[in-house]
Amino acid sequence: MKLGFIGCGVISVAHVEGLEALKRNGQETFELSAVCDIQQERAEQFALEVEKRLGKRPSVYTDYRLMLAKERLDAVSVLINHDFHHTVAEDCFASGVHVQMQKPLAISPSFGRKMIADAKKYNRVITLSEPSVLGAENVAVARAVKEGLIGRVTFIIDYATVTLNRGFFAGTPWRHMKGQAGAGWINDHGVHRTHFFTEINGSIDEVFAYTEIFEKELSNGYVTMNPTAEDTAVTVFKFANGGLGHWMCATSAHGEGTGGVWIYGSKGCLRPGQHVTLLDGKKILMTELIDRFAPDIVEHPFAHSYVELWEAINENKAPISSAERGLEALGVVFAALESSTIGQPVKVQDILNGKKQAYEDTVLKEMKSILTPGPRSFK
Repeated sequence: MKLGFIGCGVISVAHVEGLEALKRNGQETFELSAVCDIQQERAEQFALEVEKRLGKRPSVYTDYRLMLAKERLDAVSVLINHDFHHTVAEDCFASGVHVQMQKPLAISPSFGRKMIADAKKYNRVITLSEPSVLGAENVAVARAVKEGLIGRVTFIIDYATVTLNRGFFAGTPWRHMKGQAGAGWINDHGVHRTHFFTEINGSIDEVFAYTEIFEKELSNGYVTMNPTAEDTAVTVFKFANGGLGHWMCATSAHGEGTGGVWIYGSKGCLRPGQHVTLLDGKKILMTELIDRFAPDIVEHPFAHSYVELWEAINENKAPISSAERGLEALGVVFAALESSTIGQPVKVQDILNGKKQAYEDTVLKEMKSILTPGPRSFK
């Protein structure tokens, strides 16, 4: 199958590494035959990187619509600004092309719903490239929890703070504007977490949060801006099965950051990326967990995403990282943002159904105020 990339920014290299890992393992699924970026030089440089890693230089475009018209693509991986996900996805579906969307699924839940509806309308596949639930280690963790290794999950703690020194996350100013990113780091990074939470322990029922913009001005020495998206969010949530969670996500830390996930169950604690500690003190390392629970899964998360896309197209197999699950993860993020906006706990289902959208309305208002005609910068 022929694959195209729309967007040749930083994240695109990780995707090529995934395709390279599949090639190395004799599990090739797609031929990357075309790439597109609004910056010609970046697209050309990326094409050379693809040739180096995969052995063949893809065609280069600066207009994805032209790429869709000229190339006989089976699927594309969309790696662009959040506010263009829904528009580009519909153009791809209308051209008869299947889509793998880089997280988050969309800039907001309403557009996520539209994308899923559009995929059904055009009878095309849409999957999500969500590395937090893909790859051998992440699948092993989820399977271990579901099979009861640590018992019933009682609570999850997740701290994710970084020190940017009042600069830009990933070097991209747009990630700090909710009209382009949907929200601050709670959306760009946080949707990884919410997808992971729901994958290992089921749906989250209710969320309460406080959010703030502590850094009123950001600069990289060349560009100075006033962010509209939150740089700090402190959240508590309740799973449908009764488990609880505490989650902090911030880019406003100074001096030192902190990070870590603790999954506590009635029989022990699981530390993703590290080990399991059971009641008797026994530790199970991640390597053993993978051998036991996910020996059938490719190691590289992005490689796994292309296996899932291939199987969804060819075998109609439901992916772990589906668009529907991605929408649910986005719903948890927006439940937290809604809660902070209205000062009350929020049901995730009310966000997914569009019953509560006070925060989302502010995102859509800012989107409409941006009058530039096309994608401004790619990931």
